[in-house]
Amino acid sequence: MVAGSKMLLGLLTVSVVISLGLGVAVLEQRATINNLGLPSGGGIKTYSAESSGSWGSVWAAEEVQENTLFVSGAASASADPEKVTITMSVETDSMSASESQQENAQKTASVRSALASAGIDADSIETVSYTLNQIREYDYDTRKYTFKGFKTTHMIKLEIDDIDSAGSVIDTAVAAGVNIVNSVSFGLSDETMNDLKMQALEAAAKNARDKADAMSRGLGVSVTKVLSASEGYTYSPPVRTYAAVAEESAGGSHTTEITPGSISVTAEINVVFETA
Repeated sequence: MVAGSKMLLGLLTVSVVISLGLGVAVLEQRATINNLGLPSGGGIKTYSAESSGSWGSVWAAEEVQENTLFVSGAASASADPEKVTITMSVETDSMSASESQQENAQKTASVRSALASAGIDADSIETVSYTLNQIREYDYDTRKYTFKGFKTTHMIKLEIDDIDSAGSVIDTAVAAGVNIVNSVSFGLSDETMNDLKMQALEAAAKNARDKADAMSRGLGVSVTKVLSASEGYTYSPPVRTYAAVAEESAGGSHTTEITPGSISVTAEINVVFETA
């Protein structure tokens, strides 16, 4: 055992003892007066602490586990996206609520028809939300709201497997009446996602074991077996970029370029090893 520093604060004494060989720490508190709101009569509370995430960070447990080594491991696996989800809206304004709705319905129908002509299955186009709201503008001079009309917004979503066609699908929708592209996101099939998780998990487990072996050599102990292990995952969608690019062609047309990155899955594993 290597004893840490003792610090005297009034009549409250706190001592910290760290067990380097076992990778745990014990914190003893002794309180001898009541005016600090602490137990009197030399009451003792004991906690265990484990390093977690970064140097110097600890967490409290109910009891000390001897002859154990706490290790975490992490690893990532990535793949190119297999599908793209596009969310976009038709937004119309009018002084009349019915006129705003009618115009929106006409434009949305045109968008659906244009997408169907472009090869998009009608069943894959879903309504995400539909709203009709008053447009009110605040006048700072009069400190009153002024009625400016009605706004109808119809948001739709579609999913396609052909990543390369995403830009042309957006162009088709915008030409037909869409005036807001809300989001473009990429994903993987369930099978591919599960494969990435397993790859990352296996590599994270190896990373944890390598750390445990290195730590045990440095501490002069040996790892005998695994007492417990738990895993977790984080998903990192690709950074998406999309922009209108002017094509220097005879027609002078513009196309929307969608450039996805890879999708990454990170596995994290926490392992408790027994040492001897």
